[in-house]
Amino acid sequence: MWRAAALLCCIASTGAAQTPDDVAAAVNGWLTEHGARGVVAIRPPDADTVVFDLGINVDAVIELASLSKAITAICAAELVKIGSLAWDDPVAKYVPGFADMSVADVITHQSGITQDATQIYMRTWLDDPTHRAADIVAHMQNRGAPTGGDGLVYSNDNYALAAMVIEAASGSPYEHTCRDLALTPAGVMAYPSPRSGAFLSWGGWSITAKDYLSFHAHWFDTQTDTLKGPSGDFGDGAVYGLGMLARPMQGGMNHWHFGALCFPNQLNVGSYVVAFFNDWRVMVAYDACVEWPAMVALDGAIVSAVFDD
Repeated sequence: MWRAAALLCCIASTGAAQTPDDVAAAVNGWLTEHGARGVVAIRPPDADTVVFDLGINVDAVIELASLSKAITAICAAELVKIGSLAWDDPVAKYVPGFADMSVADVITHQSGITQDATQIYMRTWLDDPTHRAADIVAHMQNRGAPTGGDGLVYSNDNYALAAMVIEAASGSPYEHTCRDLALTPAGVMAYPSPRSGAFLSWGGWSITAKDYLSFHAHWFDTQTDTLKGPSGDFGDGAVYGLGMLARPMQGGMNHWHFGALCFPNQLNVGSYVVAFFNDWRVMVAYDACVEWPAMVALDGAIVSAVFDD
């Protein structure tokens, strides 16, 4: 699924942008088709964010799922900026047993980790917001760290390991460090989800749609085609950078990421954020689990609404 994500956000017409109402209508059509309720935050260029209740209240604190990874990655980047961490540091400098990977490798999913222990345990940790990154890392240590890279392989395990690196480098708990370094500078508040907080560093933050879009706008620049920080080749011209996919386009940069937490009869939610080279930004959260073609269709609906004449 994640390799296919490289195909998204790669084609955009040069037609005139529409209004936030047009984008909201397109998202609402997609939600209706998939029997879901949602909330969408939309920020046109040089304008304020508009939030639409599409069945979920505009002030609701929503599940970010994998959009949480950007908070972790920005947190690491800020530690690099202040000199507490370096991208080329071996992870073993902070967490024993991971000598053959760098901090940058972990953030960009190029660590050689090809398994995902989180998929085994997450269901059992629902409704207990205690961050379980240390448990995942202990499991990784027991199974043996990878000794060679396999290119870019998306795994939540990388971001559990990143949390432990952040704690060791900062000398403070992950949550406090990343709130101070990634969220407060963007002027937003986010919280460990009472449902999924155990997955905090890789998928357990919760926030309002408006605040997440503000976080995204603060840290992810669409007006330059130069990324800040490391990146890994994701295919088809896309890269995985600071917890976000990116692709240069028309002198700027598109940034996007999907999230999903799918636990039948327990928790079924999805999320999507995209920022285009022309500085249109959209964040959607919804109360359903959908298959990959439906995620592609959501991206397509937003692209059409933003760019089509």
